[in-house]
Amino acid sequence: MNPRQRRGVLLMVVAATGAVAVFASVFVYLRSQQDQLGEFATVLRVSSEIEAGQAVGAEHVEQESVPRMYFDEELFLSDLADVDTPSDQELVAATHLEEGSLLQRGMVQPQPTLTTGEREIAIMVNAETGVAGKVQRGSVVDIYGTFQAGGRGDACAVRVLTEVEVLDIGELRPQEGPDGGSTGVVPVTFRLEPGSALELAYAEDFSTKLRLALVSADGGGDPGADEFCSDDFSDQFSGGGGGGGGDQHRAPAEEGTP
Repeated sequence: MNPRQRRGVLLMVVAATGAVAVFASVFVYLRSQQDQLGEFATVLRVSSEIEAGQAVGAEHVEQESVPRMYFDEELFLSDLADVDTPSDQELVAATHLEEGSLLQRGMVQPQPTLTTGEREIAIMVNAETGVAGKVQRGSVVDIYGTFQAGGRGDACAVRVLTEVEVLDIGELRPQEGPDGGSTGVVPVTFRLEPGSALELAYAEDFSTKLRLALVSADGGGDPGADEFCSDDFSDQFSGGGGGGGGDQHRAPAEEGTP
């Protein structure tokens, strides 16, 4: 065998060894993936389109097996019974659910229990104005709005509502800000009397910013004055002290005017 033939044989041996190494690597990788995919978890898939607020029962979902490596038990539902629901309430869709979508926690919620004369109303709240995620379902909050000075009034911060209960917290969603940026917001739902719901709707639309103030579980105590305006601020620095007073549960009568 001449030197050229020996080099050819050597190259063939090297190529065969490389091919075996590649095959072994692929085999080991596929085996590891198969081992992971071998464990499956059960999730719920929406079997028919469901409108927001519509009751959700076993007839609206179907079980499906998915690889456990793609399943987050903290995110997806495997059983409707996993949702904490009072015995006298049924589950309803928190938002519009498309057919075929996997059911996640927060997509369904207990049906609100409104009494005669009550209204359910939601406002959008971000982390800055919503006590950085500390407000939860069942929390008691005060709602404050800040209003710019208008033609017939000073700039004021107003306590729009005092000690109202949070009925529900929705799913986090992006919202474009006035500067073109995006921020995360969640819908916060309250159960209110018609007059209070009207005040909250006004404040959300016409206030510069709406804030939630978490009230202590031990009670709110004396909330004090329900507004603080630019004149009050000037009085404090000039030694006048004091602050605006007024009735609770009162929203401004006009934009920018408390």
